[in-house]
Amino acid sequence: MEAKRLEGKVIAAGLQEKIVAKIGSFAGAGLPRPSLVAIQTSEDPSAVWYINSQEKLAAKLGIDFRRIMPDQVKGENALLQKVRELSDDKTVHGLFISMPLPEGINSDKVLLAMDPKKDVEGVHPTSLGLIVLRRGKLIPPTAFAAYTLIKASGIMLRGKKAAIVGQSAIVGRPLQLLLGEARVTTLVCNTGTTDEDMKKIVGAAEIVVACSGKPGLVKGAWIKQGAVVIDVGTTEVDGKLQGDVEFDEAVKKAGFITPVPGGVGPLTVTMLMENLIIAYEWQMK
Repeated sequence: MEAKRLEGKVIAAGLQEKIVAKIGSFAGAGLPRPSLVAIQTSEDPSAVWYINSQEKLAAKLGIDFRRIMPDQVKGENALLQKVRELSDDKTVHGLFISMPLPEGINSDKVLLAMDPKKDVEGVHPTSLGLIVLRRGKLIPPTAFAAYTLIKASGIMLRGKKAAIVGQSAIVGRPLQLLLGEARVTTLVCNTGTTDEDMKKIVGAAEIVVACSGKPGLVKGAWIKQGAVVIDVGTTEVDGKLQGDVEFDEAVKKAGFITPVPGGVGPLTVTMLMENLIIAYEWQMK
């Protein structure tokens, strides 16, 4: 029997209804609409797609949205000035900065220039530090989307083994902390992990999260029977999006699996908007 699909759009629809209701309650209290500003730092296709998705969803939810174009933030000084300006602007409640930044710009300096209370992508050191301290507020949307889809499978998390293939600051690392809080034992595979060790780690895991950005890295044959497989990868190959997992083989062994596209992606943008609402309420206190 093939694995059950975990589709992000189903969960996203329910979250979006709650966001709309929240925005309605703000309006009823005479408060302004939440406002999100996205700084597009380059013409990178994945960054442009993500910001386009934000703009489309913001319009649907009733969120004020503004995009800063690359020519407005050319060079480190201009970008830092814009980030500080928007951080000080009380009419702006959420700030998104597309990554990776152009060559020659120090990402640490840029992130530290941002007000952590407006960090809807959850990448500021304060945001990540609060997760470590078990007081997480603005959690990286992709990591939280993956975690939410794992929980949507309905399996008991406590005592399970998880393999996370990828160690980025916005997916692998925060997800390891989230799963640890749920008392899941996690092993993280990175560039220092041999293929043979990765095969063993994935094969022993009841939960597998692939977030390396390398198409087909996780072989379907490695998957443990009945495992929950979350594929975060979205790499364009020959005009089609491809995940990090060999889907056609993995779907025959997994109990639950996310498709690419249609799995983590649709939920990630909604999670970013949910972070905006959290940020808004944090600033209004």
